[in-house]
Amino acid sequence: MYNEIDLHHMNFDDALRVFITKYNSLYKRGERREIMVIHGYGSKFLDSTPVIRTKIREYFQRNRDCVKMRLDMNPGVTYVMPLKPLPLPKKKKK
Repeated sequence: MYNEIDLHHMNFDDALRVFITKYNSLYKRGERREIMVIHGYGSKFLDSTPVIRTKIREYFQRNRDCVKMRLDMNPGVTYVMPLKPLPLPKKKKK
């Protein structure tokens, strides 16, 4: 059975924070099983690009030392294997 992190109904900044917080919590507890990241097909589009799906996969690519990504036949899901904790993103200045 997989651990799951559901990012539906969030903007990307919130989705990234939720993902990192839950991922790091699982890692800290010693969980090393693959995590099913449910981001959806991309109902919120920016220039015809699924925002959360595209940006979260780009984030995984940039952090290959921390997570190993695997795509699924279902485009609304990405699997990640935890390798080490992820840093929290810096808060944006308003």
